[in-house]
Amino acid sequence: MTAPLLTLPLLLLLGQPPEPTLTEAPFQARLSFQALDEDIDADGSGTSFHAALEGHTPELASGLRAEATLSFFLSTALTQGIALQDFGSNLRLRYRPSGWEAGEGLTVAVHPLSTSRLYMGFTWPVSWERQAFARRTGNESALELRLSRRRWDAFVALKSARVTDDLLLEAPRQYALLAGGFLDVTPELRLALKGTVLDRGQVPVAGNVGIELHVPVRGASLGALWHRGEPVGNNVDLTLYSGDPTFFERFFQPETYPGGFGASVSLEGSLVSQGLLAPDSSLQLSTQTAGAGALEARVKQGFWRAHALAYVRTLSFIQVDVPGFPPYRDFLSDAETRAEVSGTLSSDYHLQAWGLTPGLLVRVTRPASFQTALAGVPGPARTAVFQGPNQLNILPRGVDPKPVVTAKATARWDLGTVAGVLAEVSYTHDPNRTVFEDDVTGVAEPVLQPASEVGVNVLVQARF
Repeated sequence: MTAPLLTLPLLLLLGQPPEPTLTEAPFQARLSFQALDEDIDADGSGTSFHAALEGHTPELASGLRAEATLSFFLSTALTQGIALQDFGSNLRLRYRPSGWEAGEGLTVAVHPLSTSRLYMGFTWPVSWERQAFARRTGNESALELRLSRRRWDAFVALKSARVTDDLLLEAPRQYALLAGGFLDVTPELRLALKGTVLDRGQVPVAGNVGIELHVPVRGASLGALWHRGEPVGNNVDLTLYSGDPTFFERFFQPETYPGGFGASVSLEGSLVSQGLLAPDSSLQLSTQTAGAGALEARVKQGFWRAHALAYVRTLSFIQVDVPGFPPYRDFLSDAETRAEVSGTLSSDYHLQAWGLTPGLLVRVTRPASFQTALAGVPGPARTAVFQGPNQLNILPRGVDPKPVVTAKATARWDLGTVAGVLAEVSYTHDPNRTVFEDDVTGVAEPVLQPASEVGVNVLVQARF
């Protein structure tokens, strides 16, 4: 394997974790505690406990090893109660033929409870299909086959789940096929490609009136990464990456500061098409296209690092896995949609004597929005601002969406090889926040809320 490419960003380009070396202990455990309060002046703080256990056997036969990852969340959600969630547990068999180099071989993996480690796209903000079936009645599982050689890698995976069907009044099994790989064109340049084909299942509205109508999906993701010099790790930005199943693995990977220069640039794009109900009242499918792209740059000089990330997501891409808005329906023909555009700049400096890395981060986001006039209701059109899939604020009539600005002070504290702390204090100015309140006639209308909020996010991890 070419040494300049054995960096964490490159290994994460396809979502796979680094292969354990033969010198590692047979079992490794990580226990993490996270406390999150996005607005200290409002209700809604939450805590979560993450436990992960990784193990691998000695050789079962010549070149054959078994591995397993157990990963789950125990959390107090923003609502009442405690939730237990699998976070990408899997079982793997690795076979390396005699004469092949370390890191090469054939891998067969089973993901029995969640398929969030198998996905389209490469960077978390623009990744998709981590869960393929929105109306699944139980676990979504997957079988993955991967072949790795010195300069290339190829994989194929099959996801499966039972999905509610309102026409058959049962839950038949649906499948999603993913395939892709990467090629090291030069020791500094890697290209990656993924594709997917799936059927999300029966459209509920059509099934209720006895019409068979399914949601076909086709999509592709293309990525490129260039790297030179010293590897540059991730910045401390907990809220941007916290939905990634590899989050607890990569953030506490040791960051080395040998004193040299390093830089990397990655570029990616995804294009998706899926069949949704036509925007009129007819029960016919129309094809909705969605797209997203991201550009990321990293620089390291001595103990100083800088990160930049810019991405764009169409509103149809934000809703692609839900799918649709309203559900299973394409946007109204007179609707005006606007894509989300976001840019982030951050910088930090490592204080070697203390093992501390303080930093600053600034993000500006133009949120995605949807504007349409309500049938039979006079007055200006309604505008909805989207923060994520089905996460939206309805603005008062005549109010346009405005940019959201976030500033953070971040810190990483490495306590040797056994523990670490990540923390951030954030200030967000979001002038698009609203709640519904009754007006003088008793009709609920959206009312703008104070734009400023201060949040705190802390993650503590112990490793054994």
